[in-house]
Amino acid sequence: MRIDGLEEKQISWMLKPFTWMMKRRFGKVLNPYKAWAYRPGLTIAMAIFTQSVEASKVTDPTLKRLVCLRAAQMIGCVF
Repeated sequence: MRIDGLEEKQISWMLKPFTWMMKRRFGKVLNPYKAWAYRPGLTIAMAIFTQSVEASKVTDPTLKRLVCLRAAQMIGCVF
């Protein structure tokens, strides 16, 4: 079972800045984000959490990149 993502015009106004940043960075709105857009509050919380982990100085940046790469390999991420 797959969740149909929201179209850009259906995404909540609270998520418009995230949509703009994603288009700027990747050239389009990614599919997982379209599914997350059903729950704007959780999407914002997840974005804050992700930013705080990325900005953390506790772990070496190289190690963070390696962990992200390995996680992407494990789930079959295409990029």
